[in-house]
Amino acid sequence: MPWTPLCQSEHLPLRTQLQMSENDQRLLLYRDPYSRKVYALYNHNPLTLGANLHQGEVVHIGEHPVLSVNHAHFSLATGDCLEIPAMAVEVVRTREWQQQIEIYLPTH
Repeated sequence: MPWTPLCQSEHLPLRTQLQMSENDQRLLLYRDPYSRKVYALYNHNPLTLGANLHQGEVVHIGEHPVLSVNHAHFSLATGDCLEIPAMAVEVVRTREWQQQIEIYLPTH
């Protein structure tokens, strides 16, 4: 089953920063206060090779939320770095299903 329950929908509040998942400490979660869409990404910074993305700040470029960290901006939707196209963070597909936040983890 590739869709894995992560948390109850009501347990993920609207915030201005990323928060660590309680079920998987490698994952960072963000619920956009405008669209209410949930984003998930792994806490691995390709610029510093450390687990420090949680120190970044989520800002909006137009209606698109991006993570600002280490003078770079990463799209929360795609993971792409806006300044360095060859860099990206690993994002995880999410959905809300039956009052649960679920992530898509394909089987290999």
